[in-house]
Amino acid sequence: MQKFYEEMLKCQITNINPTIIYNEGWMTRILVEYSVEYGISINELNFGDINNWTSEGSLSSPFLKTKIKKERHTRTDIAFGDFDINYEERSEIMVKNGKIFGVIEAKMGSKLSKGTTNAKNYNQASRNAVCIANNIIDFNCESFFILVAPKSKVKQRKLNMHIEKSNILDQVKNRFKGYDNAFLQNHNYLKIIKKIENMKIFIVTYEEWIEKFSNHTELKQDLQEFYNKCKKWNNVK
Repeated sequence: MQKFYEEMLKCQITNINPTIIYNEGWMTRILVEYSVEYGISINELNFGDINNWTSEGSLSSPFLKTKIKKERHTRTDIAFGDFDINYEERSEIMVKNGKIFGVIEAKMGSKLSKGTTNAKNYNQASRNAVCIANNIIDFNCESFFILVAPKSKVKQRKLNMHIEKSNILDQVKNRFKGYDNAFLQNHNYLKIIKKIENMKIFIVTYEEWIEKFSNHTELKQDLQEFYNKCKKWNNVK
């Protein structure tokens, strides 16, 4: 795995669209891989404590089987912590009892989506938070929702406002409106709200994350070079 990422970092694009390689997905996967290997800490998360991580796994929602305002699984950029997943059968993440579970949403030049088909004011942060809470409802683990984006985009897009916990809770409560008490009880509405209240939700910029590798000079330089190419090919100033 490490050799693969080293080759990715040094990749010279010749015959494919550069954004296939230089994008938020690969930038974040590379950072997660090395953060786990070197035990990098960001805010209250120590990547050295992570037992497992995956990219593009599916996380279930409490609105999967409703008669009104249905919602599909959420496709996660990164899920990490204590879970199982079998891509040969299906890509659903099955959280198990453990210490940590969380999701990283990665953005390079794009915005957080504002809503879903059946809930216009229910952005990606709120949807991820609900899906995380829904999957840890029976466990007492630490939970995280992390948004990673370029420093310039955090300011330009006012991303801090979008992931404020109070805003997320308001959107989640509005998302559950219109369902009867039986649905709310069967789908652990109050527990979901409590799980989100206790969830660690924050933004980290790619610049901050790369700086965490200051003690690994060569790797930091490679990460910075890859990031510079991501910014170039995604028109991030």
